Amino acid sequence: MRKRKKPEYTPSQLAHRGILVRTIILMGLFGVAIFVPVAIKLFQVQITNHELYQEKAVQQQTSDTILAPARGTIYDRNMKTLAVSASVNTVSVNPRNVDAEDMEFISESLAEILELDAEDVAEKIKKNKEANRAYVAIKQKIERDEAEKVRVFIDENNLKSTVYLDPDTKRYYPYGNFASNTIGFISTDGIGLEGLELQYNEKLTGTPGRIVSTRESGGKTLPQPFERYIDATSGLNMVLTLDEIIQHFLEKHLATAVIENQVSKRAFGIVMDVKTGGILAIATSPSYDLNNRTVITDPAVQAQLAGLEGEELDKLRSEALLAQYRNKALSDTYEPGSTFKIITAAIALEEKVVSMNDRFSCGGSIRVAGWDKPIHCHKRIGHGGQSFLEGIQNSCNPVFISVGLRIGRQKFWDYAHAFGFYEKTGVDIPGESNSVIHSWEQYNYSDLTLATYSFGQTLNLTPMQLITATSAVMNGGKLMKPHILSAFTDPSGMIVEEYSPTVVRQVVSEETSALVREALEGVVSVGTGKNAQVKGYRISGKTGTSQKTYLSEDERLGKYVVSFVGFAPADDPQIALLVALDEPGGPLLLRSGGNMGAPLAGRIMADILPYIGVKPQYSADDLAGRELQTPTFKGLSLDDAIDAAKNEGLKYRTEGEGDTVIDQLPIAGVIIPATAEIVLYTDSDKPETMVTIPNVIGKSPEQANKLITDAGLYLRVSGATGVYSSTIVAAVQDPPAGTDVNLGWVVNIEFRDTSIND
Repeated sequence: MRKRKKPEYTPSQLAHRGILVRTIILMGLFGVAIFVPVAIKLFQVQITNHELYQEKAVQQQTSDTILAPARGTIYDRNMKTLAVSASVNTVSVNPRNVDAEDMEFISESLAEILELDAEDVAEKIKKNKEANRAYVAIKQKIERDEAEKVRVFIDENNLKSTVYLDPDTKRYYPYGNFASNTIGFISTDGIGLEGLELQYNEKLTGTPGRIVSTRESGGKTLPQPFERYIDATSGLNMVLTLDEIIQHFLEKHLATAVIENQVSKRAFGIVMDVKTGGILAIATSPSYDLNNRTVITDPAVQAQLAGLEGEELDKLRSEALLAQYRNKALSDTYEPGSTFKIITAAIALEEKVVSMNDRFSCGGSIRVAGWDKPIHCHKRIGHGGQSFLEGIQNSCNPVFISVGLRIGRQKFWDYAHAFGFYEKTGVDIPGESNSVIHSWEQYNYSDLTLATYSFGQTLNLTPMQLITATSAVMNGGKLMKPHILSAFTDPSGMIVEEYSPTVVRQVVSEETSALVREALEGVVSVGTGKNAQVKGYRISGKTGTSQKTYLSEDERLGKYVVSFVGFAPADDPQIALLVALDEPGGPLLLRSGGNMGAPLAGRIMADILPYIGVKPQYSADDLAGRELQTPTFKGLSLDDAIDAAKNEGLKYRTEGEGDTVIDQLPIAGVIIPATAEIVLYTDSDKPETMVTIPNVIGKSPEQANKLITDAGLYLRVSGATGVYSSTIVAAVQDPPAGTDVNLGWVVNIEFRDTSIND
């Protein structure tokens, strides 16, 4: 083979060849330099961060809408709706699809429909567009009318890919301020913030659903998108032991008492099933509207905030709202005063250190070792000689101090634990506080603590602790765990979880329970609780007037918590009632449990007992003063009307010479005393005469009766009417004096024994 001749290059060619080689090498190096970062980035995208970028791609190509679940409904024990979630909508915008020329039109249109500020709407859209976000909520939880206007706006302007109506739910409270401090409320995101809404948030909430659909890269939904729908699961419904009617009675009378007695630190009350511990009603007054929870309802607080501004207003308003949400019946403690004597009496009788017939002497005060001042009775001149039973009825401090010292520190401390005063009750409502009570080391220091505890001072309990413990005394000795939950049901109404009453422990015997029940009935019939009397019903209970001993002597002057703990029917209690007024005003001598707490309890009992089916049982004295609803006589023949009146035991007189009753006085359906005289008109309608109601406040029953009847009106009495005393006077009248009413109107007068100061 012939060898190929090696080509020869000129110097110029060699120079060009060198340049070409260097260029190729440099281009290769440059290419490698460019490719390596790209390769690294591709590796990161496709390998290292694959899931991240895949998720971003899915987000760009799909629309994922969360469907809020329907929150469970809250019912009372009769299945009346107390809290319910309804379907509403949230208006949202996709900022990516809002062009500059459409920004003003969309912002102004939505602002007009939704009653918002157009500049705020535009700013919200611009801010999220700059952040390249595909969703911004414009207004949440709008009602049906607004939603329909937005829907029309979307359709008319072909904005289905830009403006959205997302399904949502909103919480409604049909009764507004009903049990507001107990039910609580939720946030705008549907999370329980207060009360039962907080306590059972997880069960009430349910599970959100989703709508996942495909869309273009610009964010517009495709004409025929893929769509996956995942149903939201509704939360469980909650059935309470609360009774809407009983709750209404409690709230109504508490609100009235706050106004009548000029209460400065609110009032509270609890109604409990004595035998099961079920809470039938619980209230703090003034309360607030659950549908407008940021509105302060207490006029006194409103007045304090008036004129403030800036940071000071914001701070005080925030504090006022937190105080408004506070459930005083559960979260606050107070010195129970003489209502605690129920516990002292039960311990002493159970331990047999005293009998009902044991004799004591009260000179108005008593001295205790370790204290250089006498401890006074509420009756400064003393009760003189009396039995233990009379000491209970008179609420005598020296008697209870003597009995407390007989019990001894160790036994008293043991029973304080047994009655649950050293622990929370465990009631299923959030915010429960615990007592402020001496430990054994503090308690064993001297007899002084035992003496003051025996009549309910210097220890602080929650209202829930006290009503739970006193109910145990009355129900045969069983301490029940208080509860408000009855059951959980699924959306179809099937029970999935049910509460059973829980006995914590047996504290005292049936025998002791019966003795205390009988003694407390005497407190209402002849003792300090006589202002709680309700005609035809046997009520037992105990008054309480407690000083705030934690304050200095000057600070505590005139500042009391007046209260009453009552039970009915007295021989076999079904309900327990605790009511209290924190720092009432008015005349100092009337600031007592007997003068303020007992009448309040009587009014509430008078409403509750007939409602729960307890029939009145009238004594001979009661029958003379019983009440009835006037029958319908109008349209009857005179003979039939007279027979009907006689059957009811009513006195009557006729006006006219006719044979048929044309009109009657009073009108049918009003409550009048059975001793009242009705008038039957047979020739013409009753005269439309207007009369002015006289002022009977401070008058004796006899004086009040004469003034009312002389004015041509009917008198209906309540309160301390079963006891005759010169100190019993008219305390409340409705309608008030000076009101012009028709002839024959019924005037309600509440009488009180003003001599009671405990």
